[in-house]
Amino acid sequence: MAKLSDDQQRALAGLLGLGNQSARKSHYPELTARLDELEAERNRYILLNDELEQRVAARTDELLEANHNLQQQIAQREQVEQDLRDARDAAQAANRSKDKYLAAASHDLLQPLNAARLLIATLRERQLPSVEQVLVERTHQALEGAEDLLTDLLDISRLDQAAVKPDVALYRLDELFAPLVSEFQSVAQAAGLNLRVHTGCYAISTDLRLLTRILRNFLSNACRYTDEGCILLGARKRGNGLRLEVWDTGRGIAADRLEAIFLEFNQLDVGRAADRKGVGLGLAIVERIADILGYPVAVRSWPGRGSMFSIEVPLSDEMPLPISQLPVQPTTGNPLPGRRLLVIDNEVSILESMRALLGQWGCEVVTATDQAGALLALQGRAPELILADYHLDHGVVGCQVVRHLREHFEQKIPAVIITADRTDQCRRALRRLDAPLLNKPVKPGKLRAVLSQMLG
Repeated sequence: MAKLSDDQQRALAGLLGLGNQSARKSHYPELTARLDELEAERNRYILLNDELEQRVAARTDELLEANHNLQQQIAQREQVEQDLRDARDAAQAANRSKDKYLAAASHDLLQPLNAARLLIATLRERQLPSVEQVLVERTHQALEGAEDLLTDLLDISRLDQAAVKPDVALYRLDELFAPLVSEFQSVAQAAGLNLRVHTGCYAISTDLRLLTRILRNFLSNACRYTDEGCILLGARKRGNGLRLEVWDTGRGIAADRLEAIFLEFNQLDVGRAADRKGVGLGLAIVERIADILGYPVAVRSWPGRGSMFSIEVPLSDEMPLPISQLPVQPTTGNPLPGRRLLVIDNEVSILESMRALLGQWGCEVVTATDQAGALLALQGRAPELILADYHLDHGVVGCQVVRHLREHFEQKIPAVIITADRTDQCRRALRRLDAPLLNKPVKPGKLRAVLSQMLG
C-alpha cells in the first residue's frame, strides 16, 4: 500500500479529530470506544438480518403449507362436487327409470283393468238376482278405485318429469262447466247432495283438459267430504281474471292443516281403511297442474261448515261461437241397435269384452287384432265406425290402421281411438286424425255418448 504523504496524514488526522501527536494519543480511547460501538451496531444489524431471514423463511414455509392445504381443499371440494354431480345424475337416471317403469306398469295394468270394467258394465246392465247384483256393484266400485289409483300415479309421474305441456286455446265457460255438471250431477245425487251451478257469459284462454282435471278434483273432494247439503260450482270476475270456485257444506278443514292437504299421500279425517279412496294424490296433482298453467290456487275453510277451493284463470275479450255438447245418455237400454262397428285391439280379452258390451247395446261387432285381420273380417263391407286401440303390435298405431281403412274403402269412416297412453304426442296424433280419444279404462257411459254423437 502506498505511503501517505504528510499532507494526507494531516488531513486524515483532522478528519478523525486527531491533531498533532499529543492530540492523537489523547483520542485513542475514544476511537476504540467508537469502533466498539460500530462493531456492536454491525453485529446488531447482522442479528436483525438473521432474524428477518428466519421470519421470511418461516413465513414462506407457512405460505407454502397454506397453499398446499388450499390445494388439498380445492381438490377435496372438486371431488365432493363431482360426487354430488354423480349422485344427482344417478338420482335423475333412477327417477327417469322409475317414471318409465311406472308408466309402462300403469299402461300394462290398465289393459286388463279395461277389459274387466267393460265386462262388469255388461253385467250391470243385465237383470240379475239381487245377491249377484250386489256382488257386481261391489266389483264395479273396487275396479273404479283401482282405476283412480293407477290414473293418479301415472299423472303424478308425468307431472314430476315435466312431460305435460299446456295446449292453450280459447273456450267458453259453459263448454268447461257443462261436462263437469253432467259427470257430477249423478254423483252428488247418489250422495244425497244438491249440485248447483252459477255461471256467466265468459270466455277463458286455457288448456281445457288440464283445467278440467283441476275442477274435477275439487268437485270429487267436495262430494267425498260433504255428508249433507249442497255443492256449488261458480265463477266470479276478479279484475282481468276469472275465479272458478267450488263451495261445499262439508266437514271443513282446520286452519293449521290447510297447507298439508296439498302434500302427496295425504288424506284428512279418514280413520278407517274402508273409508279411504285413492292414496291422497288429488290435490298434489292440482298444485302441480296449477304451477304448469301459472294459475293461483286458493282454499278457505270453516270447520264444521264447509270449504271453498278456487283457481284464477285469465279472461278473454273475444267470445268464441258455442259448440254443441255431447248429450247425456241413460245408462241402460240399447241406443245403437243395428250399427256395424269395427273394434281393433291387440288384447283378445278387450276384444271379447267390447263385443259383449256393444252386442248388448244391439250393435253388430266385428273384431280384429291388426289391419290385415280387419280387412279379412270386414269381407269387403265398410264399417259404420272404427274403435281402434292406439298401440298395436309391432310398433303399429291405430291411427295408421284407420287411415289405411279409409283409403281402402274410399270414405272417411268415423273413428274413435281408445288408449292408456296419456302423452301429448298421442293427443297431437289424434288431432291430425280428427278422431276423439277415450282413455282406458273406458267408461261405458262415455263410450255410448261418443258413439251416439258420432253416428247420430
